[in-house]
Amino acid sequence: MHESIYIAASAGLKQGRKMDMVAQNLANVNNTGYKRTGLVFKEMMPPFPPDSGLEAGRNVLLPPHKSNKHTSYVGVTDSYTDYTAGLFKETGGTLDLALHGEGFFKVQTSEGPRYTRNGNFRLSPENQLVNQNGNQVLDQDNQPVVIDAPGADINIDGEGNISAGTGLVNIPIGNIKMVRFENNKSLEKAGDGLFLQNDSTAIEQLPEGTTMQQGFLENSNVSAVEEMTEMIGTVRMFETYQKMIQSIDSMDDQSVNTIGRVG
Repeated sequence: MHESIYIAASAGLKQGRKMDMVAQNLANVNNTGYKRTGLVFKEMMPPFPPDSGLEAGRNVLLPPHKSNKHTSYVGVTDSYTDYTAGLFKETGGTLDLALHGEGFFKVQTSEGPRYTRNGNFRLSPENQLVNQNGNQVLDQDNQPVVIDAPGADINIDGEGNISAGTGLVNIPIGNIKMVRFENNKSLEKAGDGLFLQNDSTAIEQLPEGTTMQQGFLENSNVSAVEEMTEMIGTVRMFETYQKMIQSIDSMDDQSVNTIGRVG
């Protein structure tokens, strides 16, 4: 089979992966605190090294020893998360929180600690501050935040300090932890707006300059218009590669038939 078919098919498969990424971003466009995902494409020249990333066999279709070293394939070498802040929306909710600046809230799940930008919190029956899935929000001592102040006004300042009172006298009752990491590349999306820290050596740091704002939530940083534009472009590119494969196959078919008639 003509190698150009493999090259076009390789590029078409990568456009399929890009379409999956765009669809995921669009599906989460209205999810609080969601961060969009992107792909990194790279030109790959045979022979392919065994450690080329994401398994060379998935990036190309023709085995390296059969590939022309003067041709190139399309490879996906990495995916990334865009941590740009989304727009804030005012909700007026006492336990709705948003972070101005970098960093995350820290929550405790059944599978261990996770990090999130989604500050849509509520109180559990035990008066613990939890997210919408019931995961406990942690304080600066990595303990569950407890707000046991029935009938009192709850105030949360920019540093995450919680106080309760009637307005004249406020009593400190706890704090909410804010966390940042030196490098976010080791964070992995774990679903439901949560991130998992894969690097066991990563150290939690206090995000300098980051403030907490009560009564607001951070929207997703996905632009529906931009993602729809990406989707249209991806579909057109896929169709282009599909037509290339059909054209090459047609030329091969004509060549075989013509040679057969001449013979």
